[in-house]
Amino acid sequence: MANIGRGIGLVVFGLFLAIIGGAGYSDCTSTVPVNGMSMDCGGWGVFIGLGVVLLIIGLVLILASGSGPRVIQQVPDPSIPPPVIQPVIVQQTVERQVVKVRCRYCGNLYDVTARACPSCGAPVG
Repeated sequence: MANIGRGIGLVVFGLFLAIIGGAGYSDCTSTVPVNGMSMDCGGWGVFIGLGVVLLIIGLVLILASGSGPRVIQQVPDPSIPPPVIQPVIVQQTVERQVVKVRCRYCGNLYDVTARACPSCGAPVG
């Protein structure tokens, strides 16, 4: 934003110098030569040249300040509903196999982890 202000200032000052230089040069060249010698009007040309250079620099500053990076924000479309995030349910099933062994005394089936037969009380082994 500051470059725009500087650019406008340079454009105005450049125009001022160019107009003053042009008016001075016009007055200088319209004078009648004295003793066959005309006046040296080169100083006014410096005003015109400097004014044009400042005018161009000011215009470049104004144009360059508007070409910065632009940030474009996406606006969500209200007609499209937002995605629904479903919770993930994790089920864990633990399966346990039960191994049964037949008692050699009574023939009853019992768990392999038992220390004695639940039916007759015989020791496992």
